[in-house]
Amino acid sequence: MKYQIEWNDLHENIEAHPDPTGREWSFTLNNGSQVKAKVDVIEEGTVLRLITSGETHTITLLPGNQVGSPIRFLLNAELVELGVLDPVDLITREVSNSGPGSGLTIIESVMPGIVRKILVQEGDSVEAGQPLLLLEAMKMENEILAPEGGTVTRLHVSAGDTVAAGTIMAHIEKDD
Repeated sequence: MKYQIEWNDLHENIEAHPDPTGREWSFTLNNGSQVKAKVDVIEEGTVLRLITSGETHTITLLPGNQVGSPIRFLLNAELVELGVLDPVDLITREVSNSGPGSGLTIIESVMPGIVRKILVQEGDSVEAGQPLLLLEAMKMENEILAPEGGTVTRLHVSAGDTVAAGTIMAHIEKDD
């Protein structure tokens, strides 16, 4: 998962790799350095404990965060606004292709969550940007969008399913 973030005067491209539980993370920064972090949930959807480089930090998510706006939270009681330059990728989806020229797009979850609603069926034609399903993560409902047009060839999840980061949720075959 690749993100572009802005924090104060810092502009950083980050590649994040969570384990399937979403608790152990590895981040690669612009300069190639690696940072490892452990995340524990203190209060579901609002308070997290972040342990990195032997230091423990408390993150409290503030109400009103929305996709497309800076994410506001308290880091050890200090207000932080983190601008995410590609918020759709940050919260709602990761798309990977199964191979050059294959025409198959695999839709994966980037974070643990609960599938709240499936908006398409296998065999449906979809357009780029069309919502495929609703995923609740950290008390926010996120639309998972089709990255390109095609036909939904496989749904791997159902409403009510709990998914881990990296779970394959759907396949879209590009129309010829």
